[in-house]
Parts: sequence; C-alpha cells; structure tokens
Amino acid sequence: MTSDYASIISQSLNTLPVGICIIREDHTITFWNRTIETWTGISQIQAEGRVLEDVVPVFREHHEKSRLNVVFKGGGPVILSSRFHPRIFPLRENSQNEGKYQRITISPFILQDEGAQAIITVEDVTAITEQVFMYRQIKDQVAFELEEKKITERALEMALSKLNNLASITRHDLINNLTIFEGYLSIVLNLEPGGKIQTYLEKMKDTALAMRRHITFARDYQEMGNAVPAWYHVESLVKNSGIGPTFRDITIETNTGNLEILADPLIVKAVYNLLENAVRHGEHTTHIRVTSVKDPDSVTIILEDNGVGVPSDIKGRIFNKGFGSNTGLGLFLTREILGITGMQIIETGTPGKGARFEIRVPAGHFRYPGEE
Repeated sequence: MTSDYASIISQSLNTLPVGICIIREDHTITFWNRTIETWTGISQIQAEGRVLEDVVPVFREHHEKSRLNVVFKGGGPVILSSRFHPRIFPLRENSQNEGKYQRITISPFILQDEGAQAIITVEDVTAITEQVFMYRQIKDQVAFELEEKKITERALEMALSKLNNLASITRHDLINNLTIFEGYLSIVLNLEPGGKIQTYLEKMKDTALAMRRHITFARDYQEMGNAVPAWYHVESLVKNSGIGPTFRDITIETNTGNLEILADPLIVKAVYNLLENAVRHGEHTTHIRVTSVKDPDSVTIILEDNGVGVPSDIKGRIFNKGFGSNTGLGLFLTREILGITGMQIIETGTPGKGARFEIRVPAGHFRYPGEE
C-alpha cells in the first residue's frame, strides 16, 4: 500500500481490535495489522510480501484454498466458523487462551489502482465459544439429572402404588375380619353373661370400635391429596355434614352466603369432624354457628358452639396426632386435609363458653360466585 489513501486505510485498520490480513489474487499478503501481529507473534515485516500459505499453513489445504478462490472469482463473503475451524491463524507460544477460537471472514476488497484483493478478518471468539461449550455441558448435565430424577420418580411411583395396593387389600381383609368378630361379640353380649365376662366383652367391643376408627383413619389419610382440589359451597358442606342421629338435638346455623372454597374432596370429612367434635366434646352443646369474615387477602370461616369449650392448657395440643379421648385422629386429620390447599385452623374459644375454630382460607382459594 503506497498511496495516501492506502496509508489512511492502513492506519485505521491498525487500530481495530480484530485481526486484519489483506491479500492479492496470487495470495501475496499486502497488509498485516497490529492485532494479528500480537496474536500470532508474526510481525508485519515478516508477513507482508509473503504468500499467505507460507504464513498460515492451513490455507495450503484444498478446502481452505478453494474458499479463497471463490472470493476472487466474484463470490460473496466466506465465513469459516470456529465450530468447524477452531484456530486457523497460528498463535504465539505464550498467547495463553487468546485467539484459541477464531471466526474468519473473507470478503472482496477493492483498493485504488491495486486490483482485486481480499480482506481476511480474524475475530477472537474464545470467550463466547467457551461460554457456549459450558452452557452445553450444563444443559447436558441438567438433562442427565432430570432423566435420573424421572427414573427415580417412576420407581417411587411404582413402589408407592404397590404399597397402596397392599394397604388397601390389608385394610379390606381387616375390616371383613373385624366385622365378623363384632358380629360374634354382639351375639355373646345379647346373651347377657353378666359379671366380669360382661365387663371384658364390653371392653372388647370398645377395642373393636377403636380398631375400626384407626382403619378408617388410615384409609382417609391414604386418600388425602390424591384427588384434584375442587370448589365447595361452604353452606352446603355444613348442611350436608350436619345430618344424622348425632345432630338430632343440635341447631346448626350457617351464615356464609355464597362463599366457596378450593379444597381436597376430603373437606367433607373435615367439616363433619368439626361438627361431630363440637357435639362429642361440648358435653351440653345445643347450638353450632358457622360464619365467615372477609379480609383483603383472605377469608376466615368461624365455627363456634355453646358447649364447655377447650381448656386453656390443651389448646396447643388438640391438633396433635394421637391427642384426645378417642383415637385422637379427628382434629389431626382435619388440619391435614385443610392444609392441602393452604388453609390453616386454630382454636380461639373461651373455656366454659364454647369452642371456636377459625379456618383461614388464603387468597386465590376462595370465591363468591355472582359477586364482582
């Protein structure tokens, strides 16, 4: 490059952060900028005037040489991707990681009075290429771990299915045998044997009843969370649960309007447990009232009775598994059922004035159909 125009171009190209090499049609190097000089350790004086193939041996190969010729024959720019050509221009020995991956672009270049030439642009894409490799490795590792997780989950599902089947079969057999036992026990009790035998038979009857309650609890607990939650009209839940001999002498008042809650299908069991608990432990309960209070981000359903209430010293334990005068599973199961859809329950009644259960329903899990 001898003209002033060429000198200006040369100065400009020397400031670029990419490697620039310009060659004639006979592949003689006419320009070799400072960046490519720094990367390769080959100075401008050593490179300019020499044939490209002598400085960059890769271009001796047929494929790369043919790509050069395409440009000189009027073809468009040619790109040598770092994916298939990691490094074409040689690096100096102490270059560390610089220029490890290169993207080469070869484009036609016309300079005044010097005929057809080609400009070769060398970009250092090491950082981005290694990031891509790292991303692919992470992606492959994640895919592998996800597949392992799926295999583990399938194995757990199979094991759980077998356990559930075994539990169902065992529970069915126990219920059948227990029913037979209770039948024979009733026959013997009807004979009125009297004395200690009568006492022992009564205790056996109570034990059989407790066993039946435990088996029923096991069935309910196994089914909990298996079904898709659905919307339930609170007033209808209370009305349908408060039917039967247990509630014959009980007035149940409900004032929750058209409130609906999202709950596990076992919510029917939970509501019945609360109503039955009010009658069983209230001693002289005659009235149960169910209301609701709407807050900005929740709804609280309140179930209160006029029984004896819950003693202060046991309020914090009534929802514990096994606590209570019967199986101690009713309120525990109730809390678990409510918890499936994020509901929380506490007891806030005054001892001597009745029990009061508050169920907090979080936002998104309640609605008032027909209201905005």
